[in-house]
Amino acid sequence: MHVRQVLLIEGGVNALITVCKMTVGLMTGSAAVIADAVHSLTDLANNLFAWLAIKVAESPADDSHPYGHQKFEQLAVFALASILTIVAFEVIVHAVERYGEPVEQNLLGLVILSFSLLINVSLTLWEGYWAKRLDSEILHADATHTLSDVLTSVVVIIGWQLAALGYYWVDTIFALVVSSIIFYLAFKLFQRAIPVLVDQSRYPPEQLKAAVDSIPAVITVGNIRSRDTGKGQVADVSVTVSANLSTVESHHIADQIERVLAEKFDIQDVVVHVEPDVDKEPIASDS
Repeated sequence: MHVRQVLLIEGGVNALITVCKMTVGLMTGSAAVIADAVHSLTDLANNLFAWLAIKVAESPADDSHPYGHQKFEQLAVFALASILTIVAFEVIVHAVERYGEPVEQNLLGLVILSFSLLINVSLTLWEGYWAKRLDSEILHADATHTLSDVLTSVVVIIGWQLAALGYYWVDTIFALVVSSIIFYLAFKLFQRAIPVLVDQSRYPPEQLKAAVDSIPAVITVGNIRSRDTGKGQVADVSVTVSANLSTVESHHIADQIERVLAEKFDIQDVVVHVEPDVDKEPIASDS
């Protein structure tokens, strides 16, 4: 089992759940249930985006993308967050337009929604298991998304049942609650994707500089920067060392810098530029 297989299986299940919820929503006229069906549709869209993103992100580096394609995964997350924002607005508009309209009770619909809820709970646990086993960030995020769908469904079922008892306004209120959950989910996805897309650093340069400066052979630390690739942190470091050192000794210092940044900050990809300290007179060698 690999990440794309998990996403394909989950996509098939989400398609079934979406059809079930939309059928119940149209049967009963519940705005909250229809809103939940739209939410499940975004789960399906999420699976599609994630599958395509993983496929592209796994592509090796090429002439046009020499640093690889990892950011395509975050680009897909950003696109999903944008779609969720639009969906949340649509849910609000639909809920307001249906305010005060009667909502019907339907035993078959209640059974279908309850069954869909159980499937979603199982799907969340199953995807969480594979996210840990495959150490996949996108599966972890998707499992969280599915969990939000579970919580939303619980809210929707309660709202529908109260509305069917005559409290029609409850259906609209609960539809607005669903839209709020979707807005929050979109916000969290934006929070995840934007820092990577704009090369935000997770660590202040001062912390990185202090760690590198603690290495005895390093005289000064020049330019130092890091960024998040979505698959880990990378860093570029420029240092000066004694002009009297050999190439091999300078290389050992670069290895020490890489080791320190990996141990203290879990930065596994480091480019070190070593320069001679020209401000100090090199010591004459015995010849």
